[in-house]
Amino acid sequence: ILADADVAALYEQYEQLIEKFKASHKESTNLKEQSISAAELRSDIEAMEKEKEIVMKKIDRISRKLDNVENKEAFLEAARELRLEKERQKELLQQRHGEMELMQRLQQNAARLTQQLNDVRQASQGVTPQELLNKLEEELKMNTYIVNEKLAKELENKRKEAEILTRIANGPVPTQQNIDALRRKVVELSEEVSELAQRGFASKEHADDRSAPYRQQALIIARKKEEMAETFTQAKAELDALKLKLKAKMGGGDAANIVDENDYKEYIANLKVKSTLFKAKKAQLAALVSESGVLARTIDILKQMQQTLTVNENVDYEINLEGIPKEELQQQIINLNNKVAAEKARIAPKLEELRKAKETHDELLEVYKEKKKMYDSKTATLSATVRKLEQEVKELTKEEQSDQSQIALLKARTDILSTLLKKVEEEGSVSMEKSSLKSRLTQKIIEEEKINGALKKEQQVVKEIQEKRSKQRDLWYNLEMLLECKQKCLEEQRKKDGVIKRTKGN
Repeated sequence: ILADADVAALYEQYEQLIEKFKASHKESTNLKEQSISAAELRSDIEAMEKEKEIVMKKIDRISRKLDNVENKEAFLEAARELRLEKERQKELLQQRHGEMELMQRLQQNAARLTQQLNDVRQASQGVTPQELLNKLEEELKMNTYIVNEKLAKELENKRKEAEILTRIANGPVPTQQNIDALRRKVVELSEEVSELAQRGFASKEHADDRSAPYRQQALIIARKKEEMAETFTQAKAELDALKLKLKAKMGGGDAANIVDENDYKEYIANLKVKSTLFKAKKAQLAALVSESGVLARTIDILKQMQQTLTVNENVDYEINLEGIPKEELQQQIINLNNKVAAEKARIAPKLEELRKAKETHDELLEVYKEKKKMYDSKTATLSATVRKLEQEVKELTKEEQSDQSQIALLKARTDILSTLLKKVEEEGSVSMEKSSLKSRLTQKIIEEEKINGALKKEQQVVKEIQEKRSKQRDLWYNLEMLLECKQKCLEEQRKKDGVIKRTKGN
């Protein structure tokens, strides 16, 4: 069937379209994998907003702590200078590392050049000019033989083969009868050639064949010569390829240093040590910052107490007790004691309310912490479940796309096979060969249709699973939003309750 020019052209066009479809499908799949979904972008934006809020709160808290610190500018200047020194030290370390890498590359280049020099010296030891000339003559003879005989013979064979192929391409499309006739002709010519060769051997055996051993030896030598030339050509091609690889690696070695396994392990170990040191220093810095805030607050309280004590001492010094009657002093003391008792009686209920409010606050704080912990765990679980469901949806989408592409491919193949089957039916021959071809094509079409039906069923199942997973993901997302709303309402209610209690306390 493919001997027909129209069918062959259609089949070739079909193969080209299939290749284009595969390339387009692969490119589309890569683009879809590289694209970022809207849900991921939304989650990233929310995470960045939360991080921004946390950072702003930290900045405000640190700013409030620094407001009461004396010589704040001096400390900030010292911290700025320390940061600059650390950056300068880091740059110097990077520069030192770069210099070490450069020195290592130079040492490697020097070692390589030294090895090449030693190899050249060893190769040149005990070699005379006559041996070099003999070696060059042998190479010249080998190259001359390859150019004049081997390559010329191969070129002639290729030219003859090209002429035959051109003649076949320009001629009419051969039928099965023409092919059978050519095969019979080839068999006849082979028999004639063998008969002529046997006659020639018989005539040479009857004649005085003294040159036969020499001819046989010449044939053996020529065959060995051709084999050696072929081996030499292959070895030379391999040597050229290895030289190109070596040159590429040597050229790339100057631009980028190749890290071996030991260096990589050492780098990982140093990185782990530095990471541990960084975490420890960061914890120490946080502790020092908090301690500095506490100390600053303590200094402020002590200053206020000192001012109060100074005022009281001045008042005590300024009071002149002389000239005041004893009865008046006793009356004033009694009045002061009465006022103190009245104030204590007035403050006692408020203190009791404050104590109860504090206990309630502690209880609510514990409840809030427990609820917050439960919320965080549920949020983490829901996030993991949502991510897992999204991953499953992506995988099912990929499988569906692959199934759709497979279905399209099978449909195209079915159309081609149907076309071929129609062509066979139109040609309609009684021969067993064509009838068997028709049955094979029919069987193949039936199998492809079965595969197509199975793939359609699988596609339907995948689509149903995808819809269920999408609904489940929406339910999880709604539940997460509901929990967030409940948390916000709880926080607002807690803030309102705190304001009311402070009002009662006043």
